[in-house]
Amino acid sequence: MVKNKEFLNLIRSSFVLLAVCVLVMGFAIPTATSLIAETIDPGSANGSQINLNGTIYGSYYLAQAFNESYFFQPRPSAIAYNQTASGSPGCSPNTDQSINQTLSNINQFENMNPNVTISKIPGEIVMDSASGLDPNIPLKAAELEQERVIQSIYQLSEKINRVVSDKSITSFVMNLVNNTEKQDFPIFGSYYVNVMVLDVGILEFMLQNGMISQSQLN
Repeated sequence: MVKNKEFLNLIRSSFVLLAVCVLVMGFAIPTATSLIAETIDPGSANGSQINLNGTIYGSYYLAQAFNESYFFQPRPSAIAYNQTASGSPGCSPNTDQSINQTLSNINQFENMNPNVTISKIPGEIVMDSASGLDPNIPLKAAELEQERVIQSIYQLSEKINRVVSDKSITSFVMNLVNNTEKQDFPIFGSYYVNVMVLDVGILEFMLQNGMISQSQLN
């Protein structure tokens, strides 16, 4: 009888410990950390959402396709920027398929930026990222694209009779790149920019200057 009572006490203590652990580790700690994160950095805590005039268009952490010439281009994506699943090419970098795809990416970059020589193109901007959704591109790649982006924005403004001075567009684009550059490791690291930050910045500039409307984003 004594042994049965000791066994029941042990079971009871185990259930109490289990309940406490579930409440503390499963509810209290996650809730507290979420509240702290949202208070300190609400943008990152909520997935760094892209919010344009109250509408969410994705996340700054996930690259999207920007097909117009007045946008900076993200790294190539083997999954066509499908945000429901990430993935990389299903072949080795040394295969003919991979090499041909990289050559095609190089040709596409050269066609979009005709004043750029192949020796100046950073390798990362013409090679698929591991996730297919990497939003970061080398700073050098963004600098090579600046001229095309500036000219394309100005040409669009002329086309729709909302002419914005070439000087103001140039200043805007150059400041946008310079103000968003980051280094992946202090002192010795490489410099990069988030292409989503750049292209959303361009969208905001166009909205402010009447070059596009909110309905065109949907």
